[in-house]
Amino acid sequence: MQIYGYKSPTTPSGWNITPERQQLISSLMTLGAFISSGTAGFVAAKLGRKQCLWLACLLCIVSNVIMMATTDIGALYAGRFLIGLANGYFMTFSQLYIQESSPAKYRGLFLAVFQFSTSMGTLIGTIVDWATAPRPDKSAYLIPLGLIYAVPLILSIVMIFIPESPRWLINKDRHEAGVKSLAWLRPDGADVQLEADDIRAAIERERELGSSVGVLDMFKNPIDRRRTLLSVGAVTLQAASGSMFIIGEQPLLLIRE
Repeated sequence: MQIYGYKSPTTPSGWNITPERQQLISSLMTLGAFISSGTAGFVAAKLGRKQCLWLACLLCIVSNVIMMATTDIGALYAGRFLIGLANGYFMTFSQLYIQESSPAKYRGLFLAVFQFSTSMGTLIGTIVDWATAPRPDKSAYLIPLGLIYAVPLILSIVMIFIPESPRWLINKDRHEAGVKSLAWLRPDGADVQLEADDIRAAIERERELGSSVGVLDMFKNPIDRRRTLLSVGAVTLQAASGSMFIIGEQPLLLIRE
């Protein structure tokens, strides 16, 4: 039997876990997400959106196998770090694929649905954790962990039938493949050739600007500085609220038999 905590007569369950282990279990997932999100730009330049999402699915499944099978605290740390890497790729490349593949008039709606689905998934996971917590055996944690397999397995299968991001294909000078991808994504008879030409023109303009614009240019002009501050501020509002810190630092009790 492997027990990650210690006996504590002051707690309802009679067990507790040391602050160091609790902090590592919580923070390693955040560290993994930080690293994968921070390096997503380099990965995206080499791999397609689908390949990156497949990689995220693989990391998620491998990490889950480790966490369900291990009785060693070090392996648990590794599993938490790997699932953090997967989560960073999921959050980054899912939104990127939606932005690059959806029609402009529906893009905001699709991104709102994505955020709603993320919150709904968190709620479902919390309910499952609450429902299985009283179970006296290993199923108390195996059931919640087992449910994690559902999304990467479904996503891995579905991505076989959907095309690569048309913008990524055109950015890689694969114009014809980008047109075919758009034709699959626009079954309503839209002029995909015209849209593909617009995407290529936008990419060419970005390349021209990218060769003459630096990072500091985001702050030199008052208008650009305002846009930069508004964008960064909007993205950081959720983190600034402290909600994710509170969720991640909830007391953990992990007992492995």
